Amino acid sequence: MDTLFAGLMSGTSLDGVDAVLASFDSDQRVRVINSEFLPYPKTFREKLLELINNPHSDQAFIREIDVELGELYAQATLKLTAEHQGSQVQAIGCHGQTILHQPDADPPFTWQAGDPKTLARLTGMTVVSDFRSADMNHGGQGAPLAPAFHQYAFSSGKEAIAVVNIGGIANVTYLPADRSEPVIGFDTGPGNTLSDRWVQMCKGDSYDKNGSWASSATFNESLLESFLLDRYFSEPPPKSLDTRYFNVDWLKRKLDAVTDQGQDTAVIQSTIAAFTADSIWLGIKKWIPNVRRIVLCGGGAHNFAMVGRLEQITGLEVSTSEEFGVSPDDVEACAFAWLAKQRINGFPANLPSVTGASHKVLLGSITNPD
Repeated sequence: MDTLFAGLMSGTSLDGVDAVLASFDSDQRVRVINSEFLPYPKTFREKLLELINNPHSDQAFIREIDVELGELYAQATLKLTAEHQGSQVQAIGCHGQTILHQPDADPPFTWQAGDPKTLARLTGMTVVSDFRSADMNHGGQGAPLAPAFHQYAFSSGKEAIAVVNIGGIANVTYLPADRSEPVIGFDTGPGNTLSDRWVQMCKGDSYDKNGSWASSATFNESLLESFLLDRYFSEPPPKSLDTRYFNVDWLKRKLDAVTDQGQDTAVIQSTIAAFTADSIWLGIKKWIPNVRRIVLCGGGAHNFAMVGRLEQITGLEVSTSEEFGVSPDDVEACAFAWLAKQRINGFPANLPSVTGASHKVLLGSITNPD
């Protein structure tokens, strides 16, 4: 009987909970048993946005969100594992919902909401959470953490691959052809966050499905160039972001600075999609130029405007994680199932070459059910 691990991921897109049930064998193969998506209720998403925009809220409000999110995680997990005995599921890897991530502050600080005690109690399963703190305690950025899983699942040993996750924030993992070389990973810039916020503001939709709105117009080259001048893109790895950097205020400042005011909203959406693709390629060219192939995962892998632009400017083969047997929508949750396995089995799972930590450490805190 396979030992199963559940992974829960609620990313910076704030759309809901991705849940994966998976097993991992000694041949570095990932077997996804089941996957579920639980959308956030509208009222809860509004509360989350309120907390992210005002992280100094009162403690009662913070605790309310923490417990409510723990309950949503439990709901997703129980649905995910309904056809499997609880004893088969060794642990749940729960990333949590990032409220603040400030690795360069003094002292460094990261905050992911979602009460692990609530999740453990309601599911009767062991929970591994708080994955970022240990890495940050040893001088690391605490993110991105998925590159260790990317190395496990996608490294070919034949060609240099860039695994690009386009979630709310976009990040890249460099998997060298020579496995003796270090893996490199960093956040390249915005993924879907600006696209999502703009379509929400202009059309009331939660996101630009398949990039159809962005594809309906042609991007503004001068506006795109102004976006790419941001200082973040000249900073070397290791580096990481949260959505408080490339946010609506950042976008409005950029739009206010352009000379041709009153641009069509679809043109701006098209420019935002091109910005995501161009900033990804800028990071690859600048810091990992030996890449020969790009493998996409995350929700942005379905955005034809972003993917088409990436194919156009890179001239490289661009595929998705589907060719490795893992849906682009499942990769991040699968990563936290794998990270839970590493923690339970006592194996370090950070990559100092990615995060900048002084050495490898065990990631995650273990919460057992009552």
